[in-house]
Amino acid sequence: MEIHRTYLPPQKPHTGRPHADLRKFMNGILYVVTTGCTWKDVPRIYGSKSTVHRFHLYLCEHGTYQKICNELLNKGYDLKKLDLSHCFTNRSFSSLY
Repeated sequence: MEIHRTYLPPQKPHTGRPHADLRKFMNGILYVVTTGCTWKDVPRIYGSKSTVHRFHLYLCEHGTYQKICNELLNKGYDLKKLDLSHCFTNRSFSSLY
């Protein structure tokens, strides 16, 4: 699956500074999610912490995470690798929100 081409914004034409690597930003977001660190602790190898965070906000605002999740779910169903027949939803806390 080509998540990069399908869901991430297209690269702009080259003028001026070199293009930022969107994959590097995505790896920075995944670093925060997997380690639990704060945005200010994103290692420099993923780009500036503010740029990585802004890219995360962009993906949130455009529903990109939801689209990726839906795609992964559909692929799991198609490949018969996902079976939710034994799962349930507990909505006992939903009235608190």
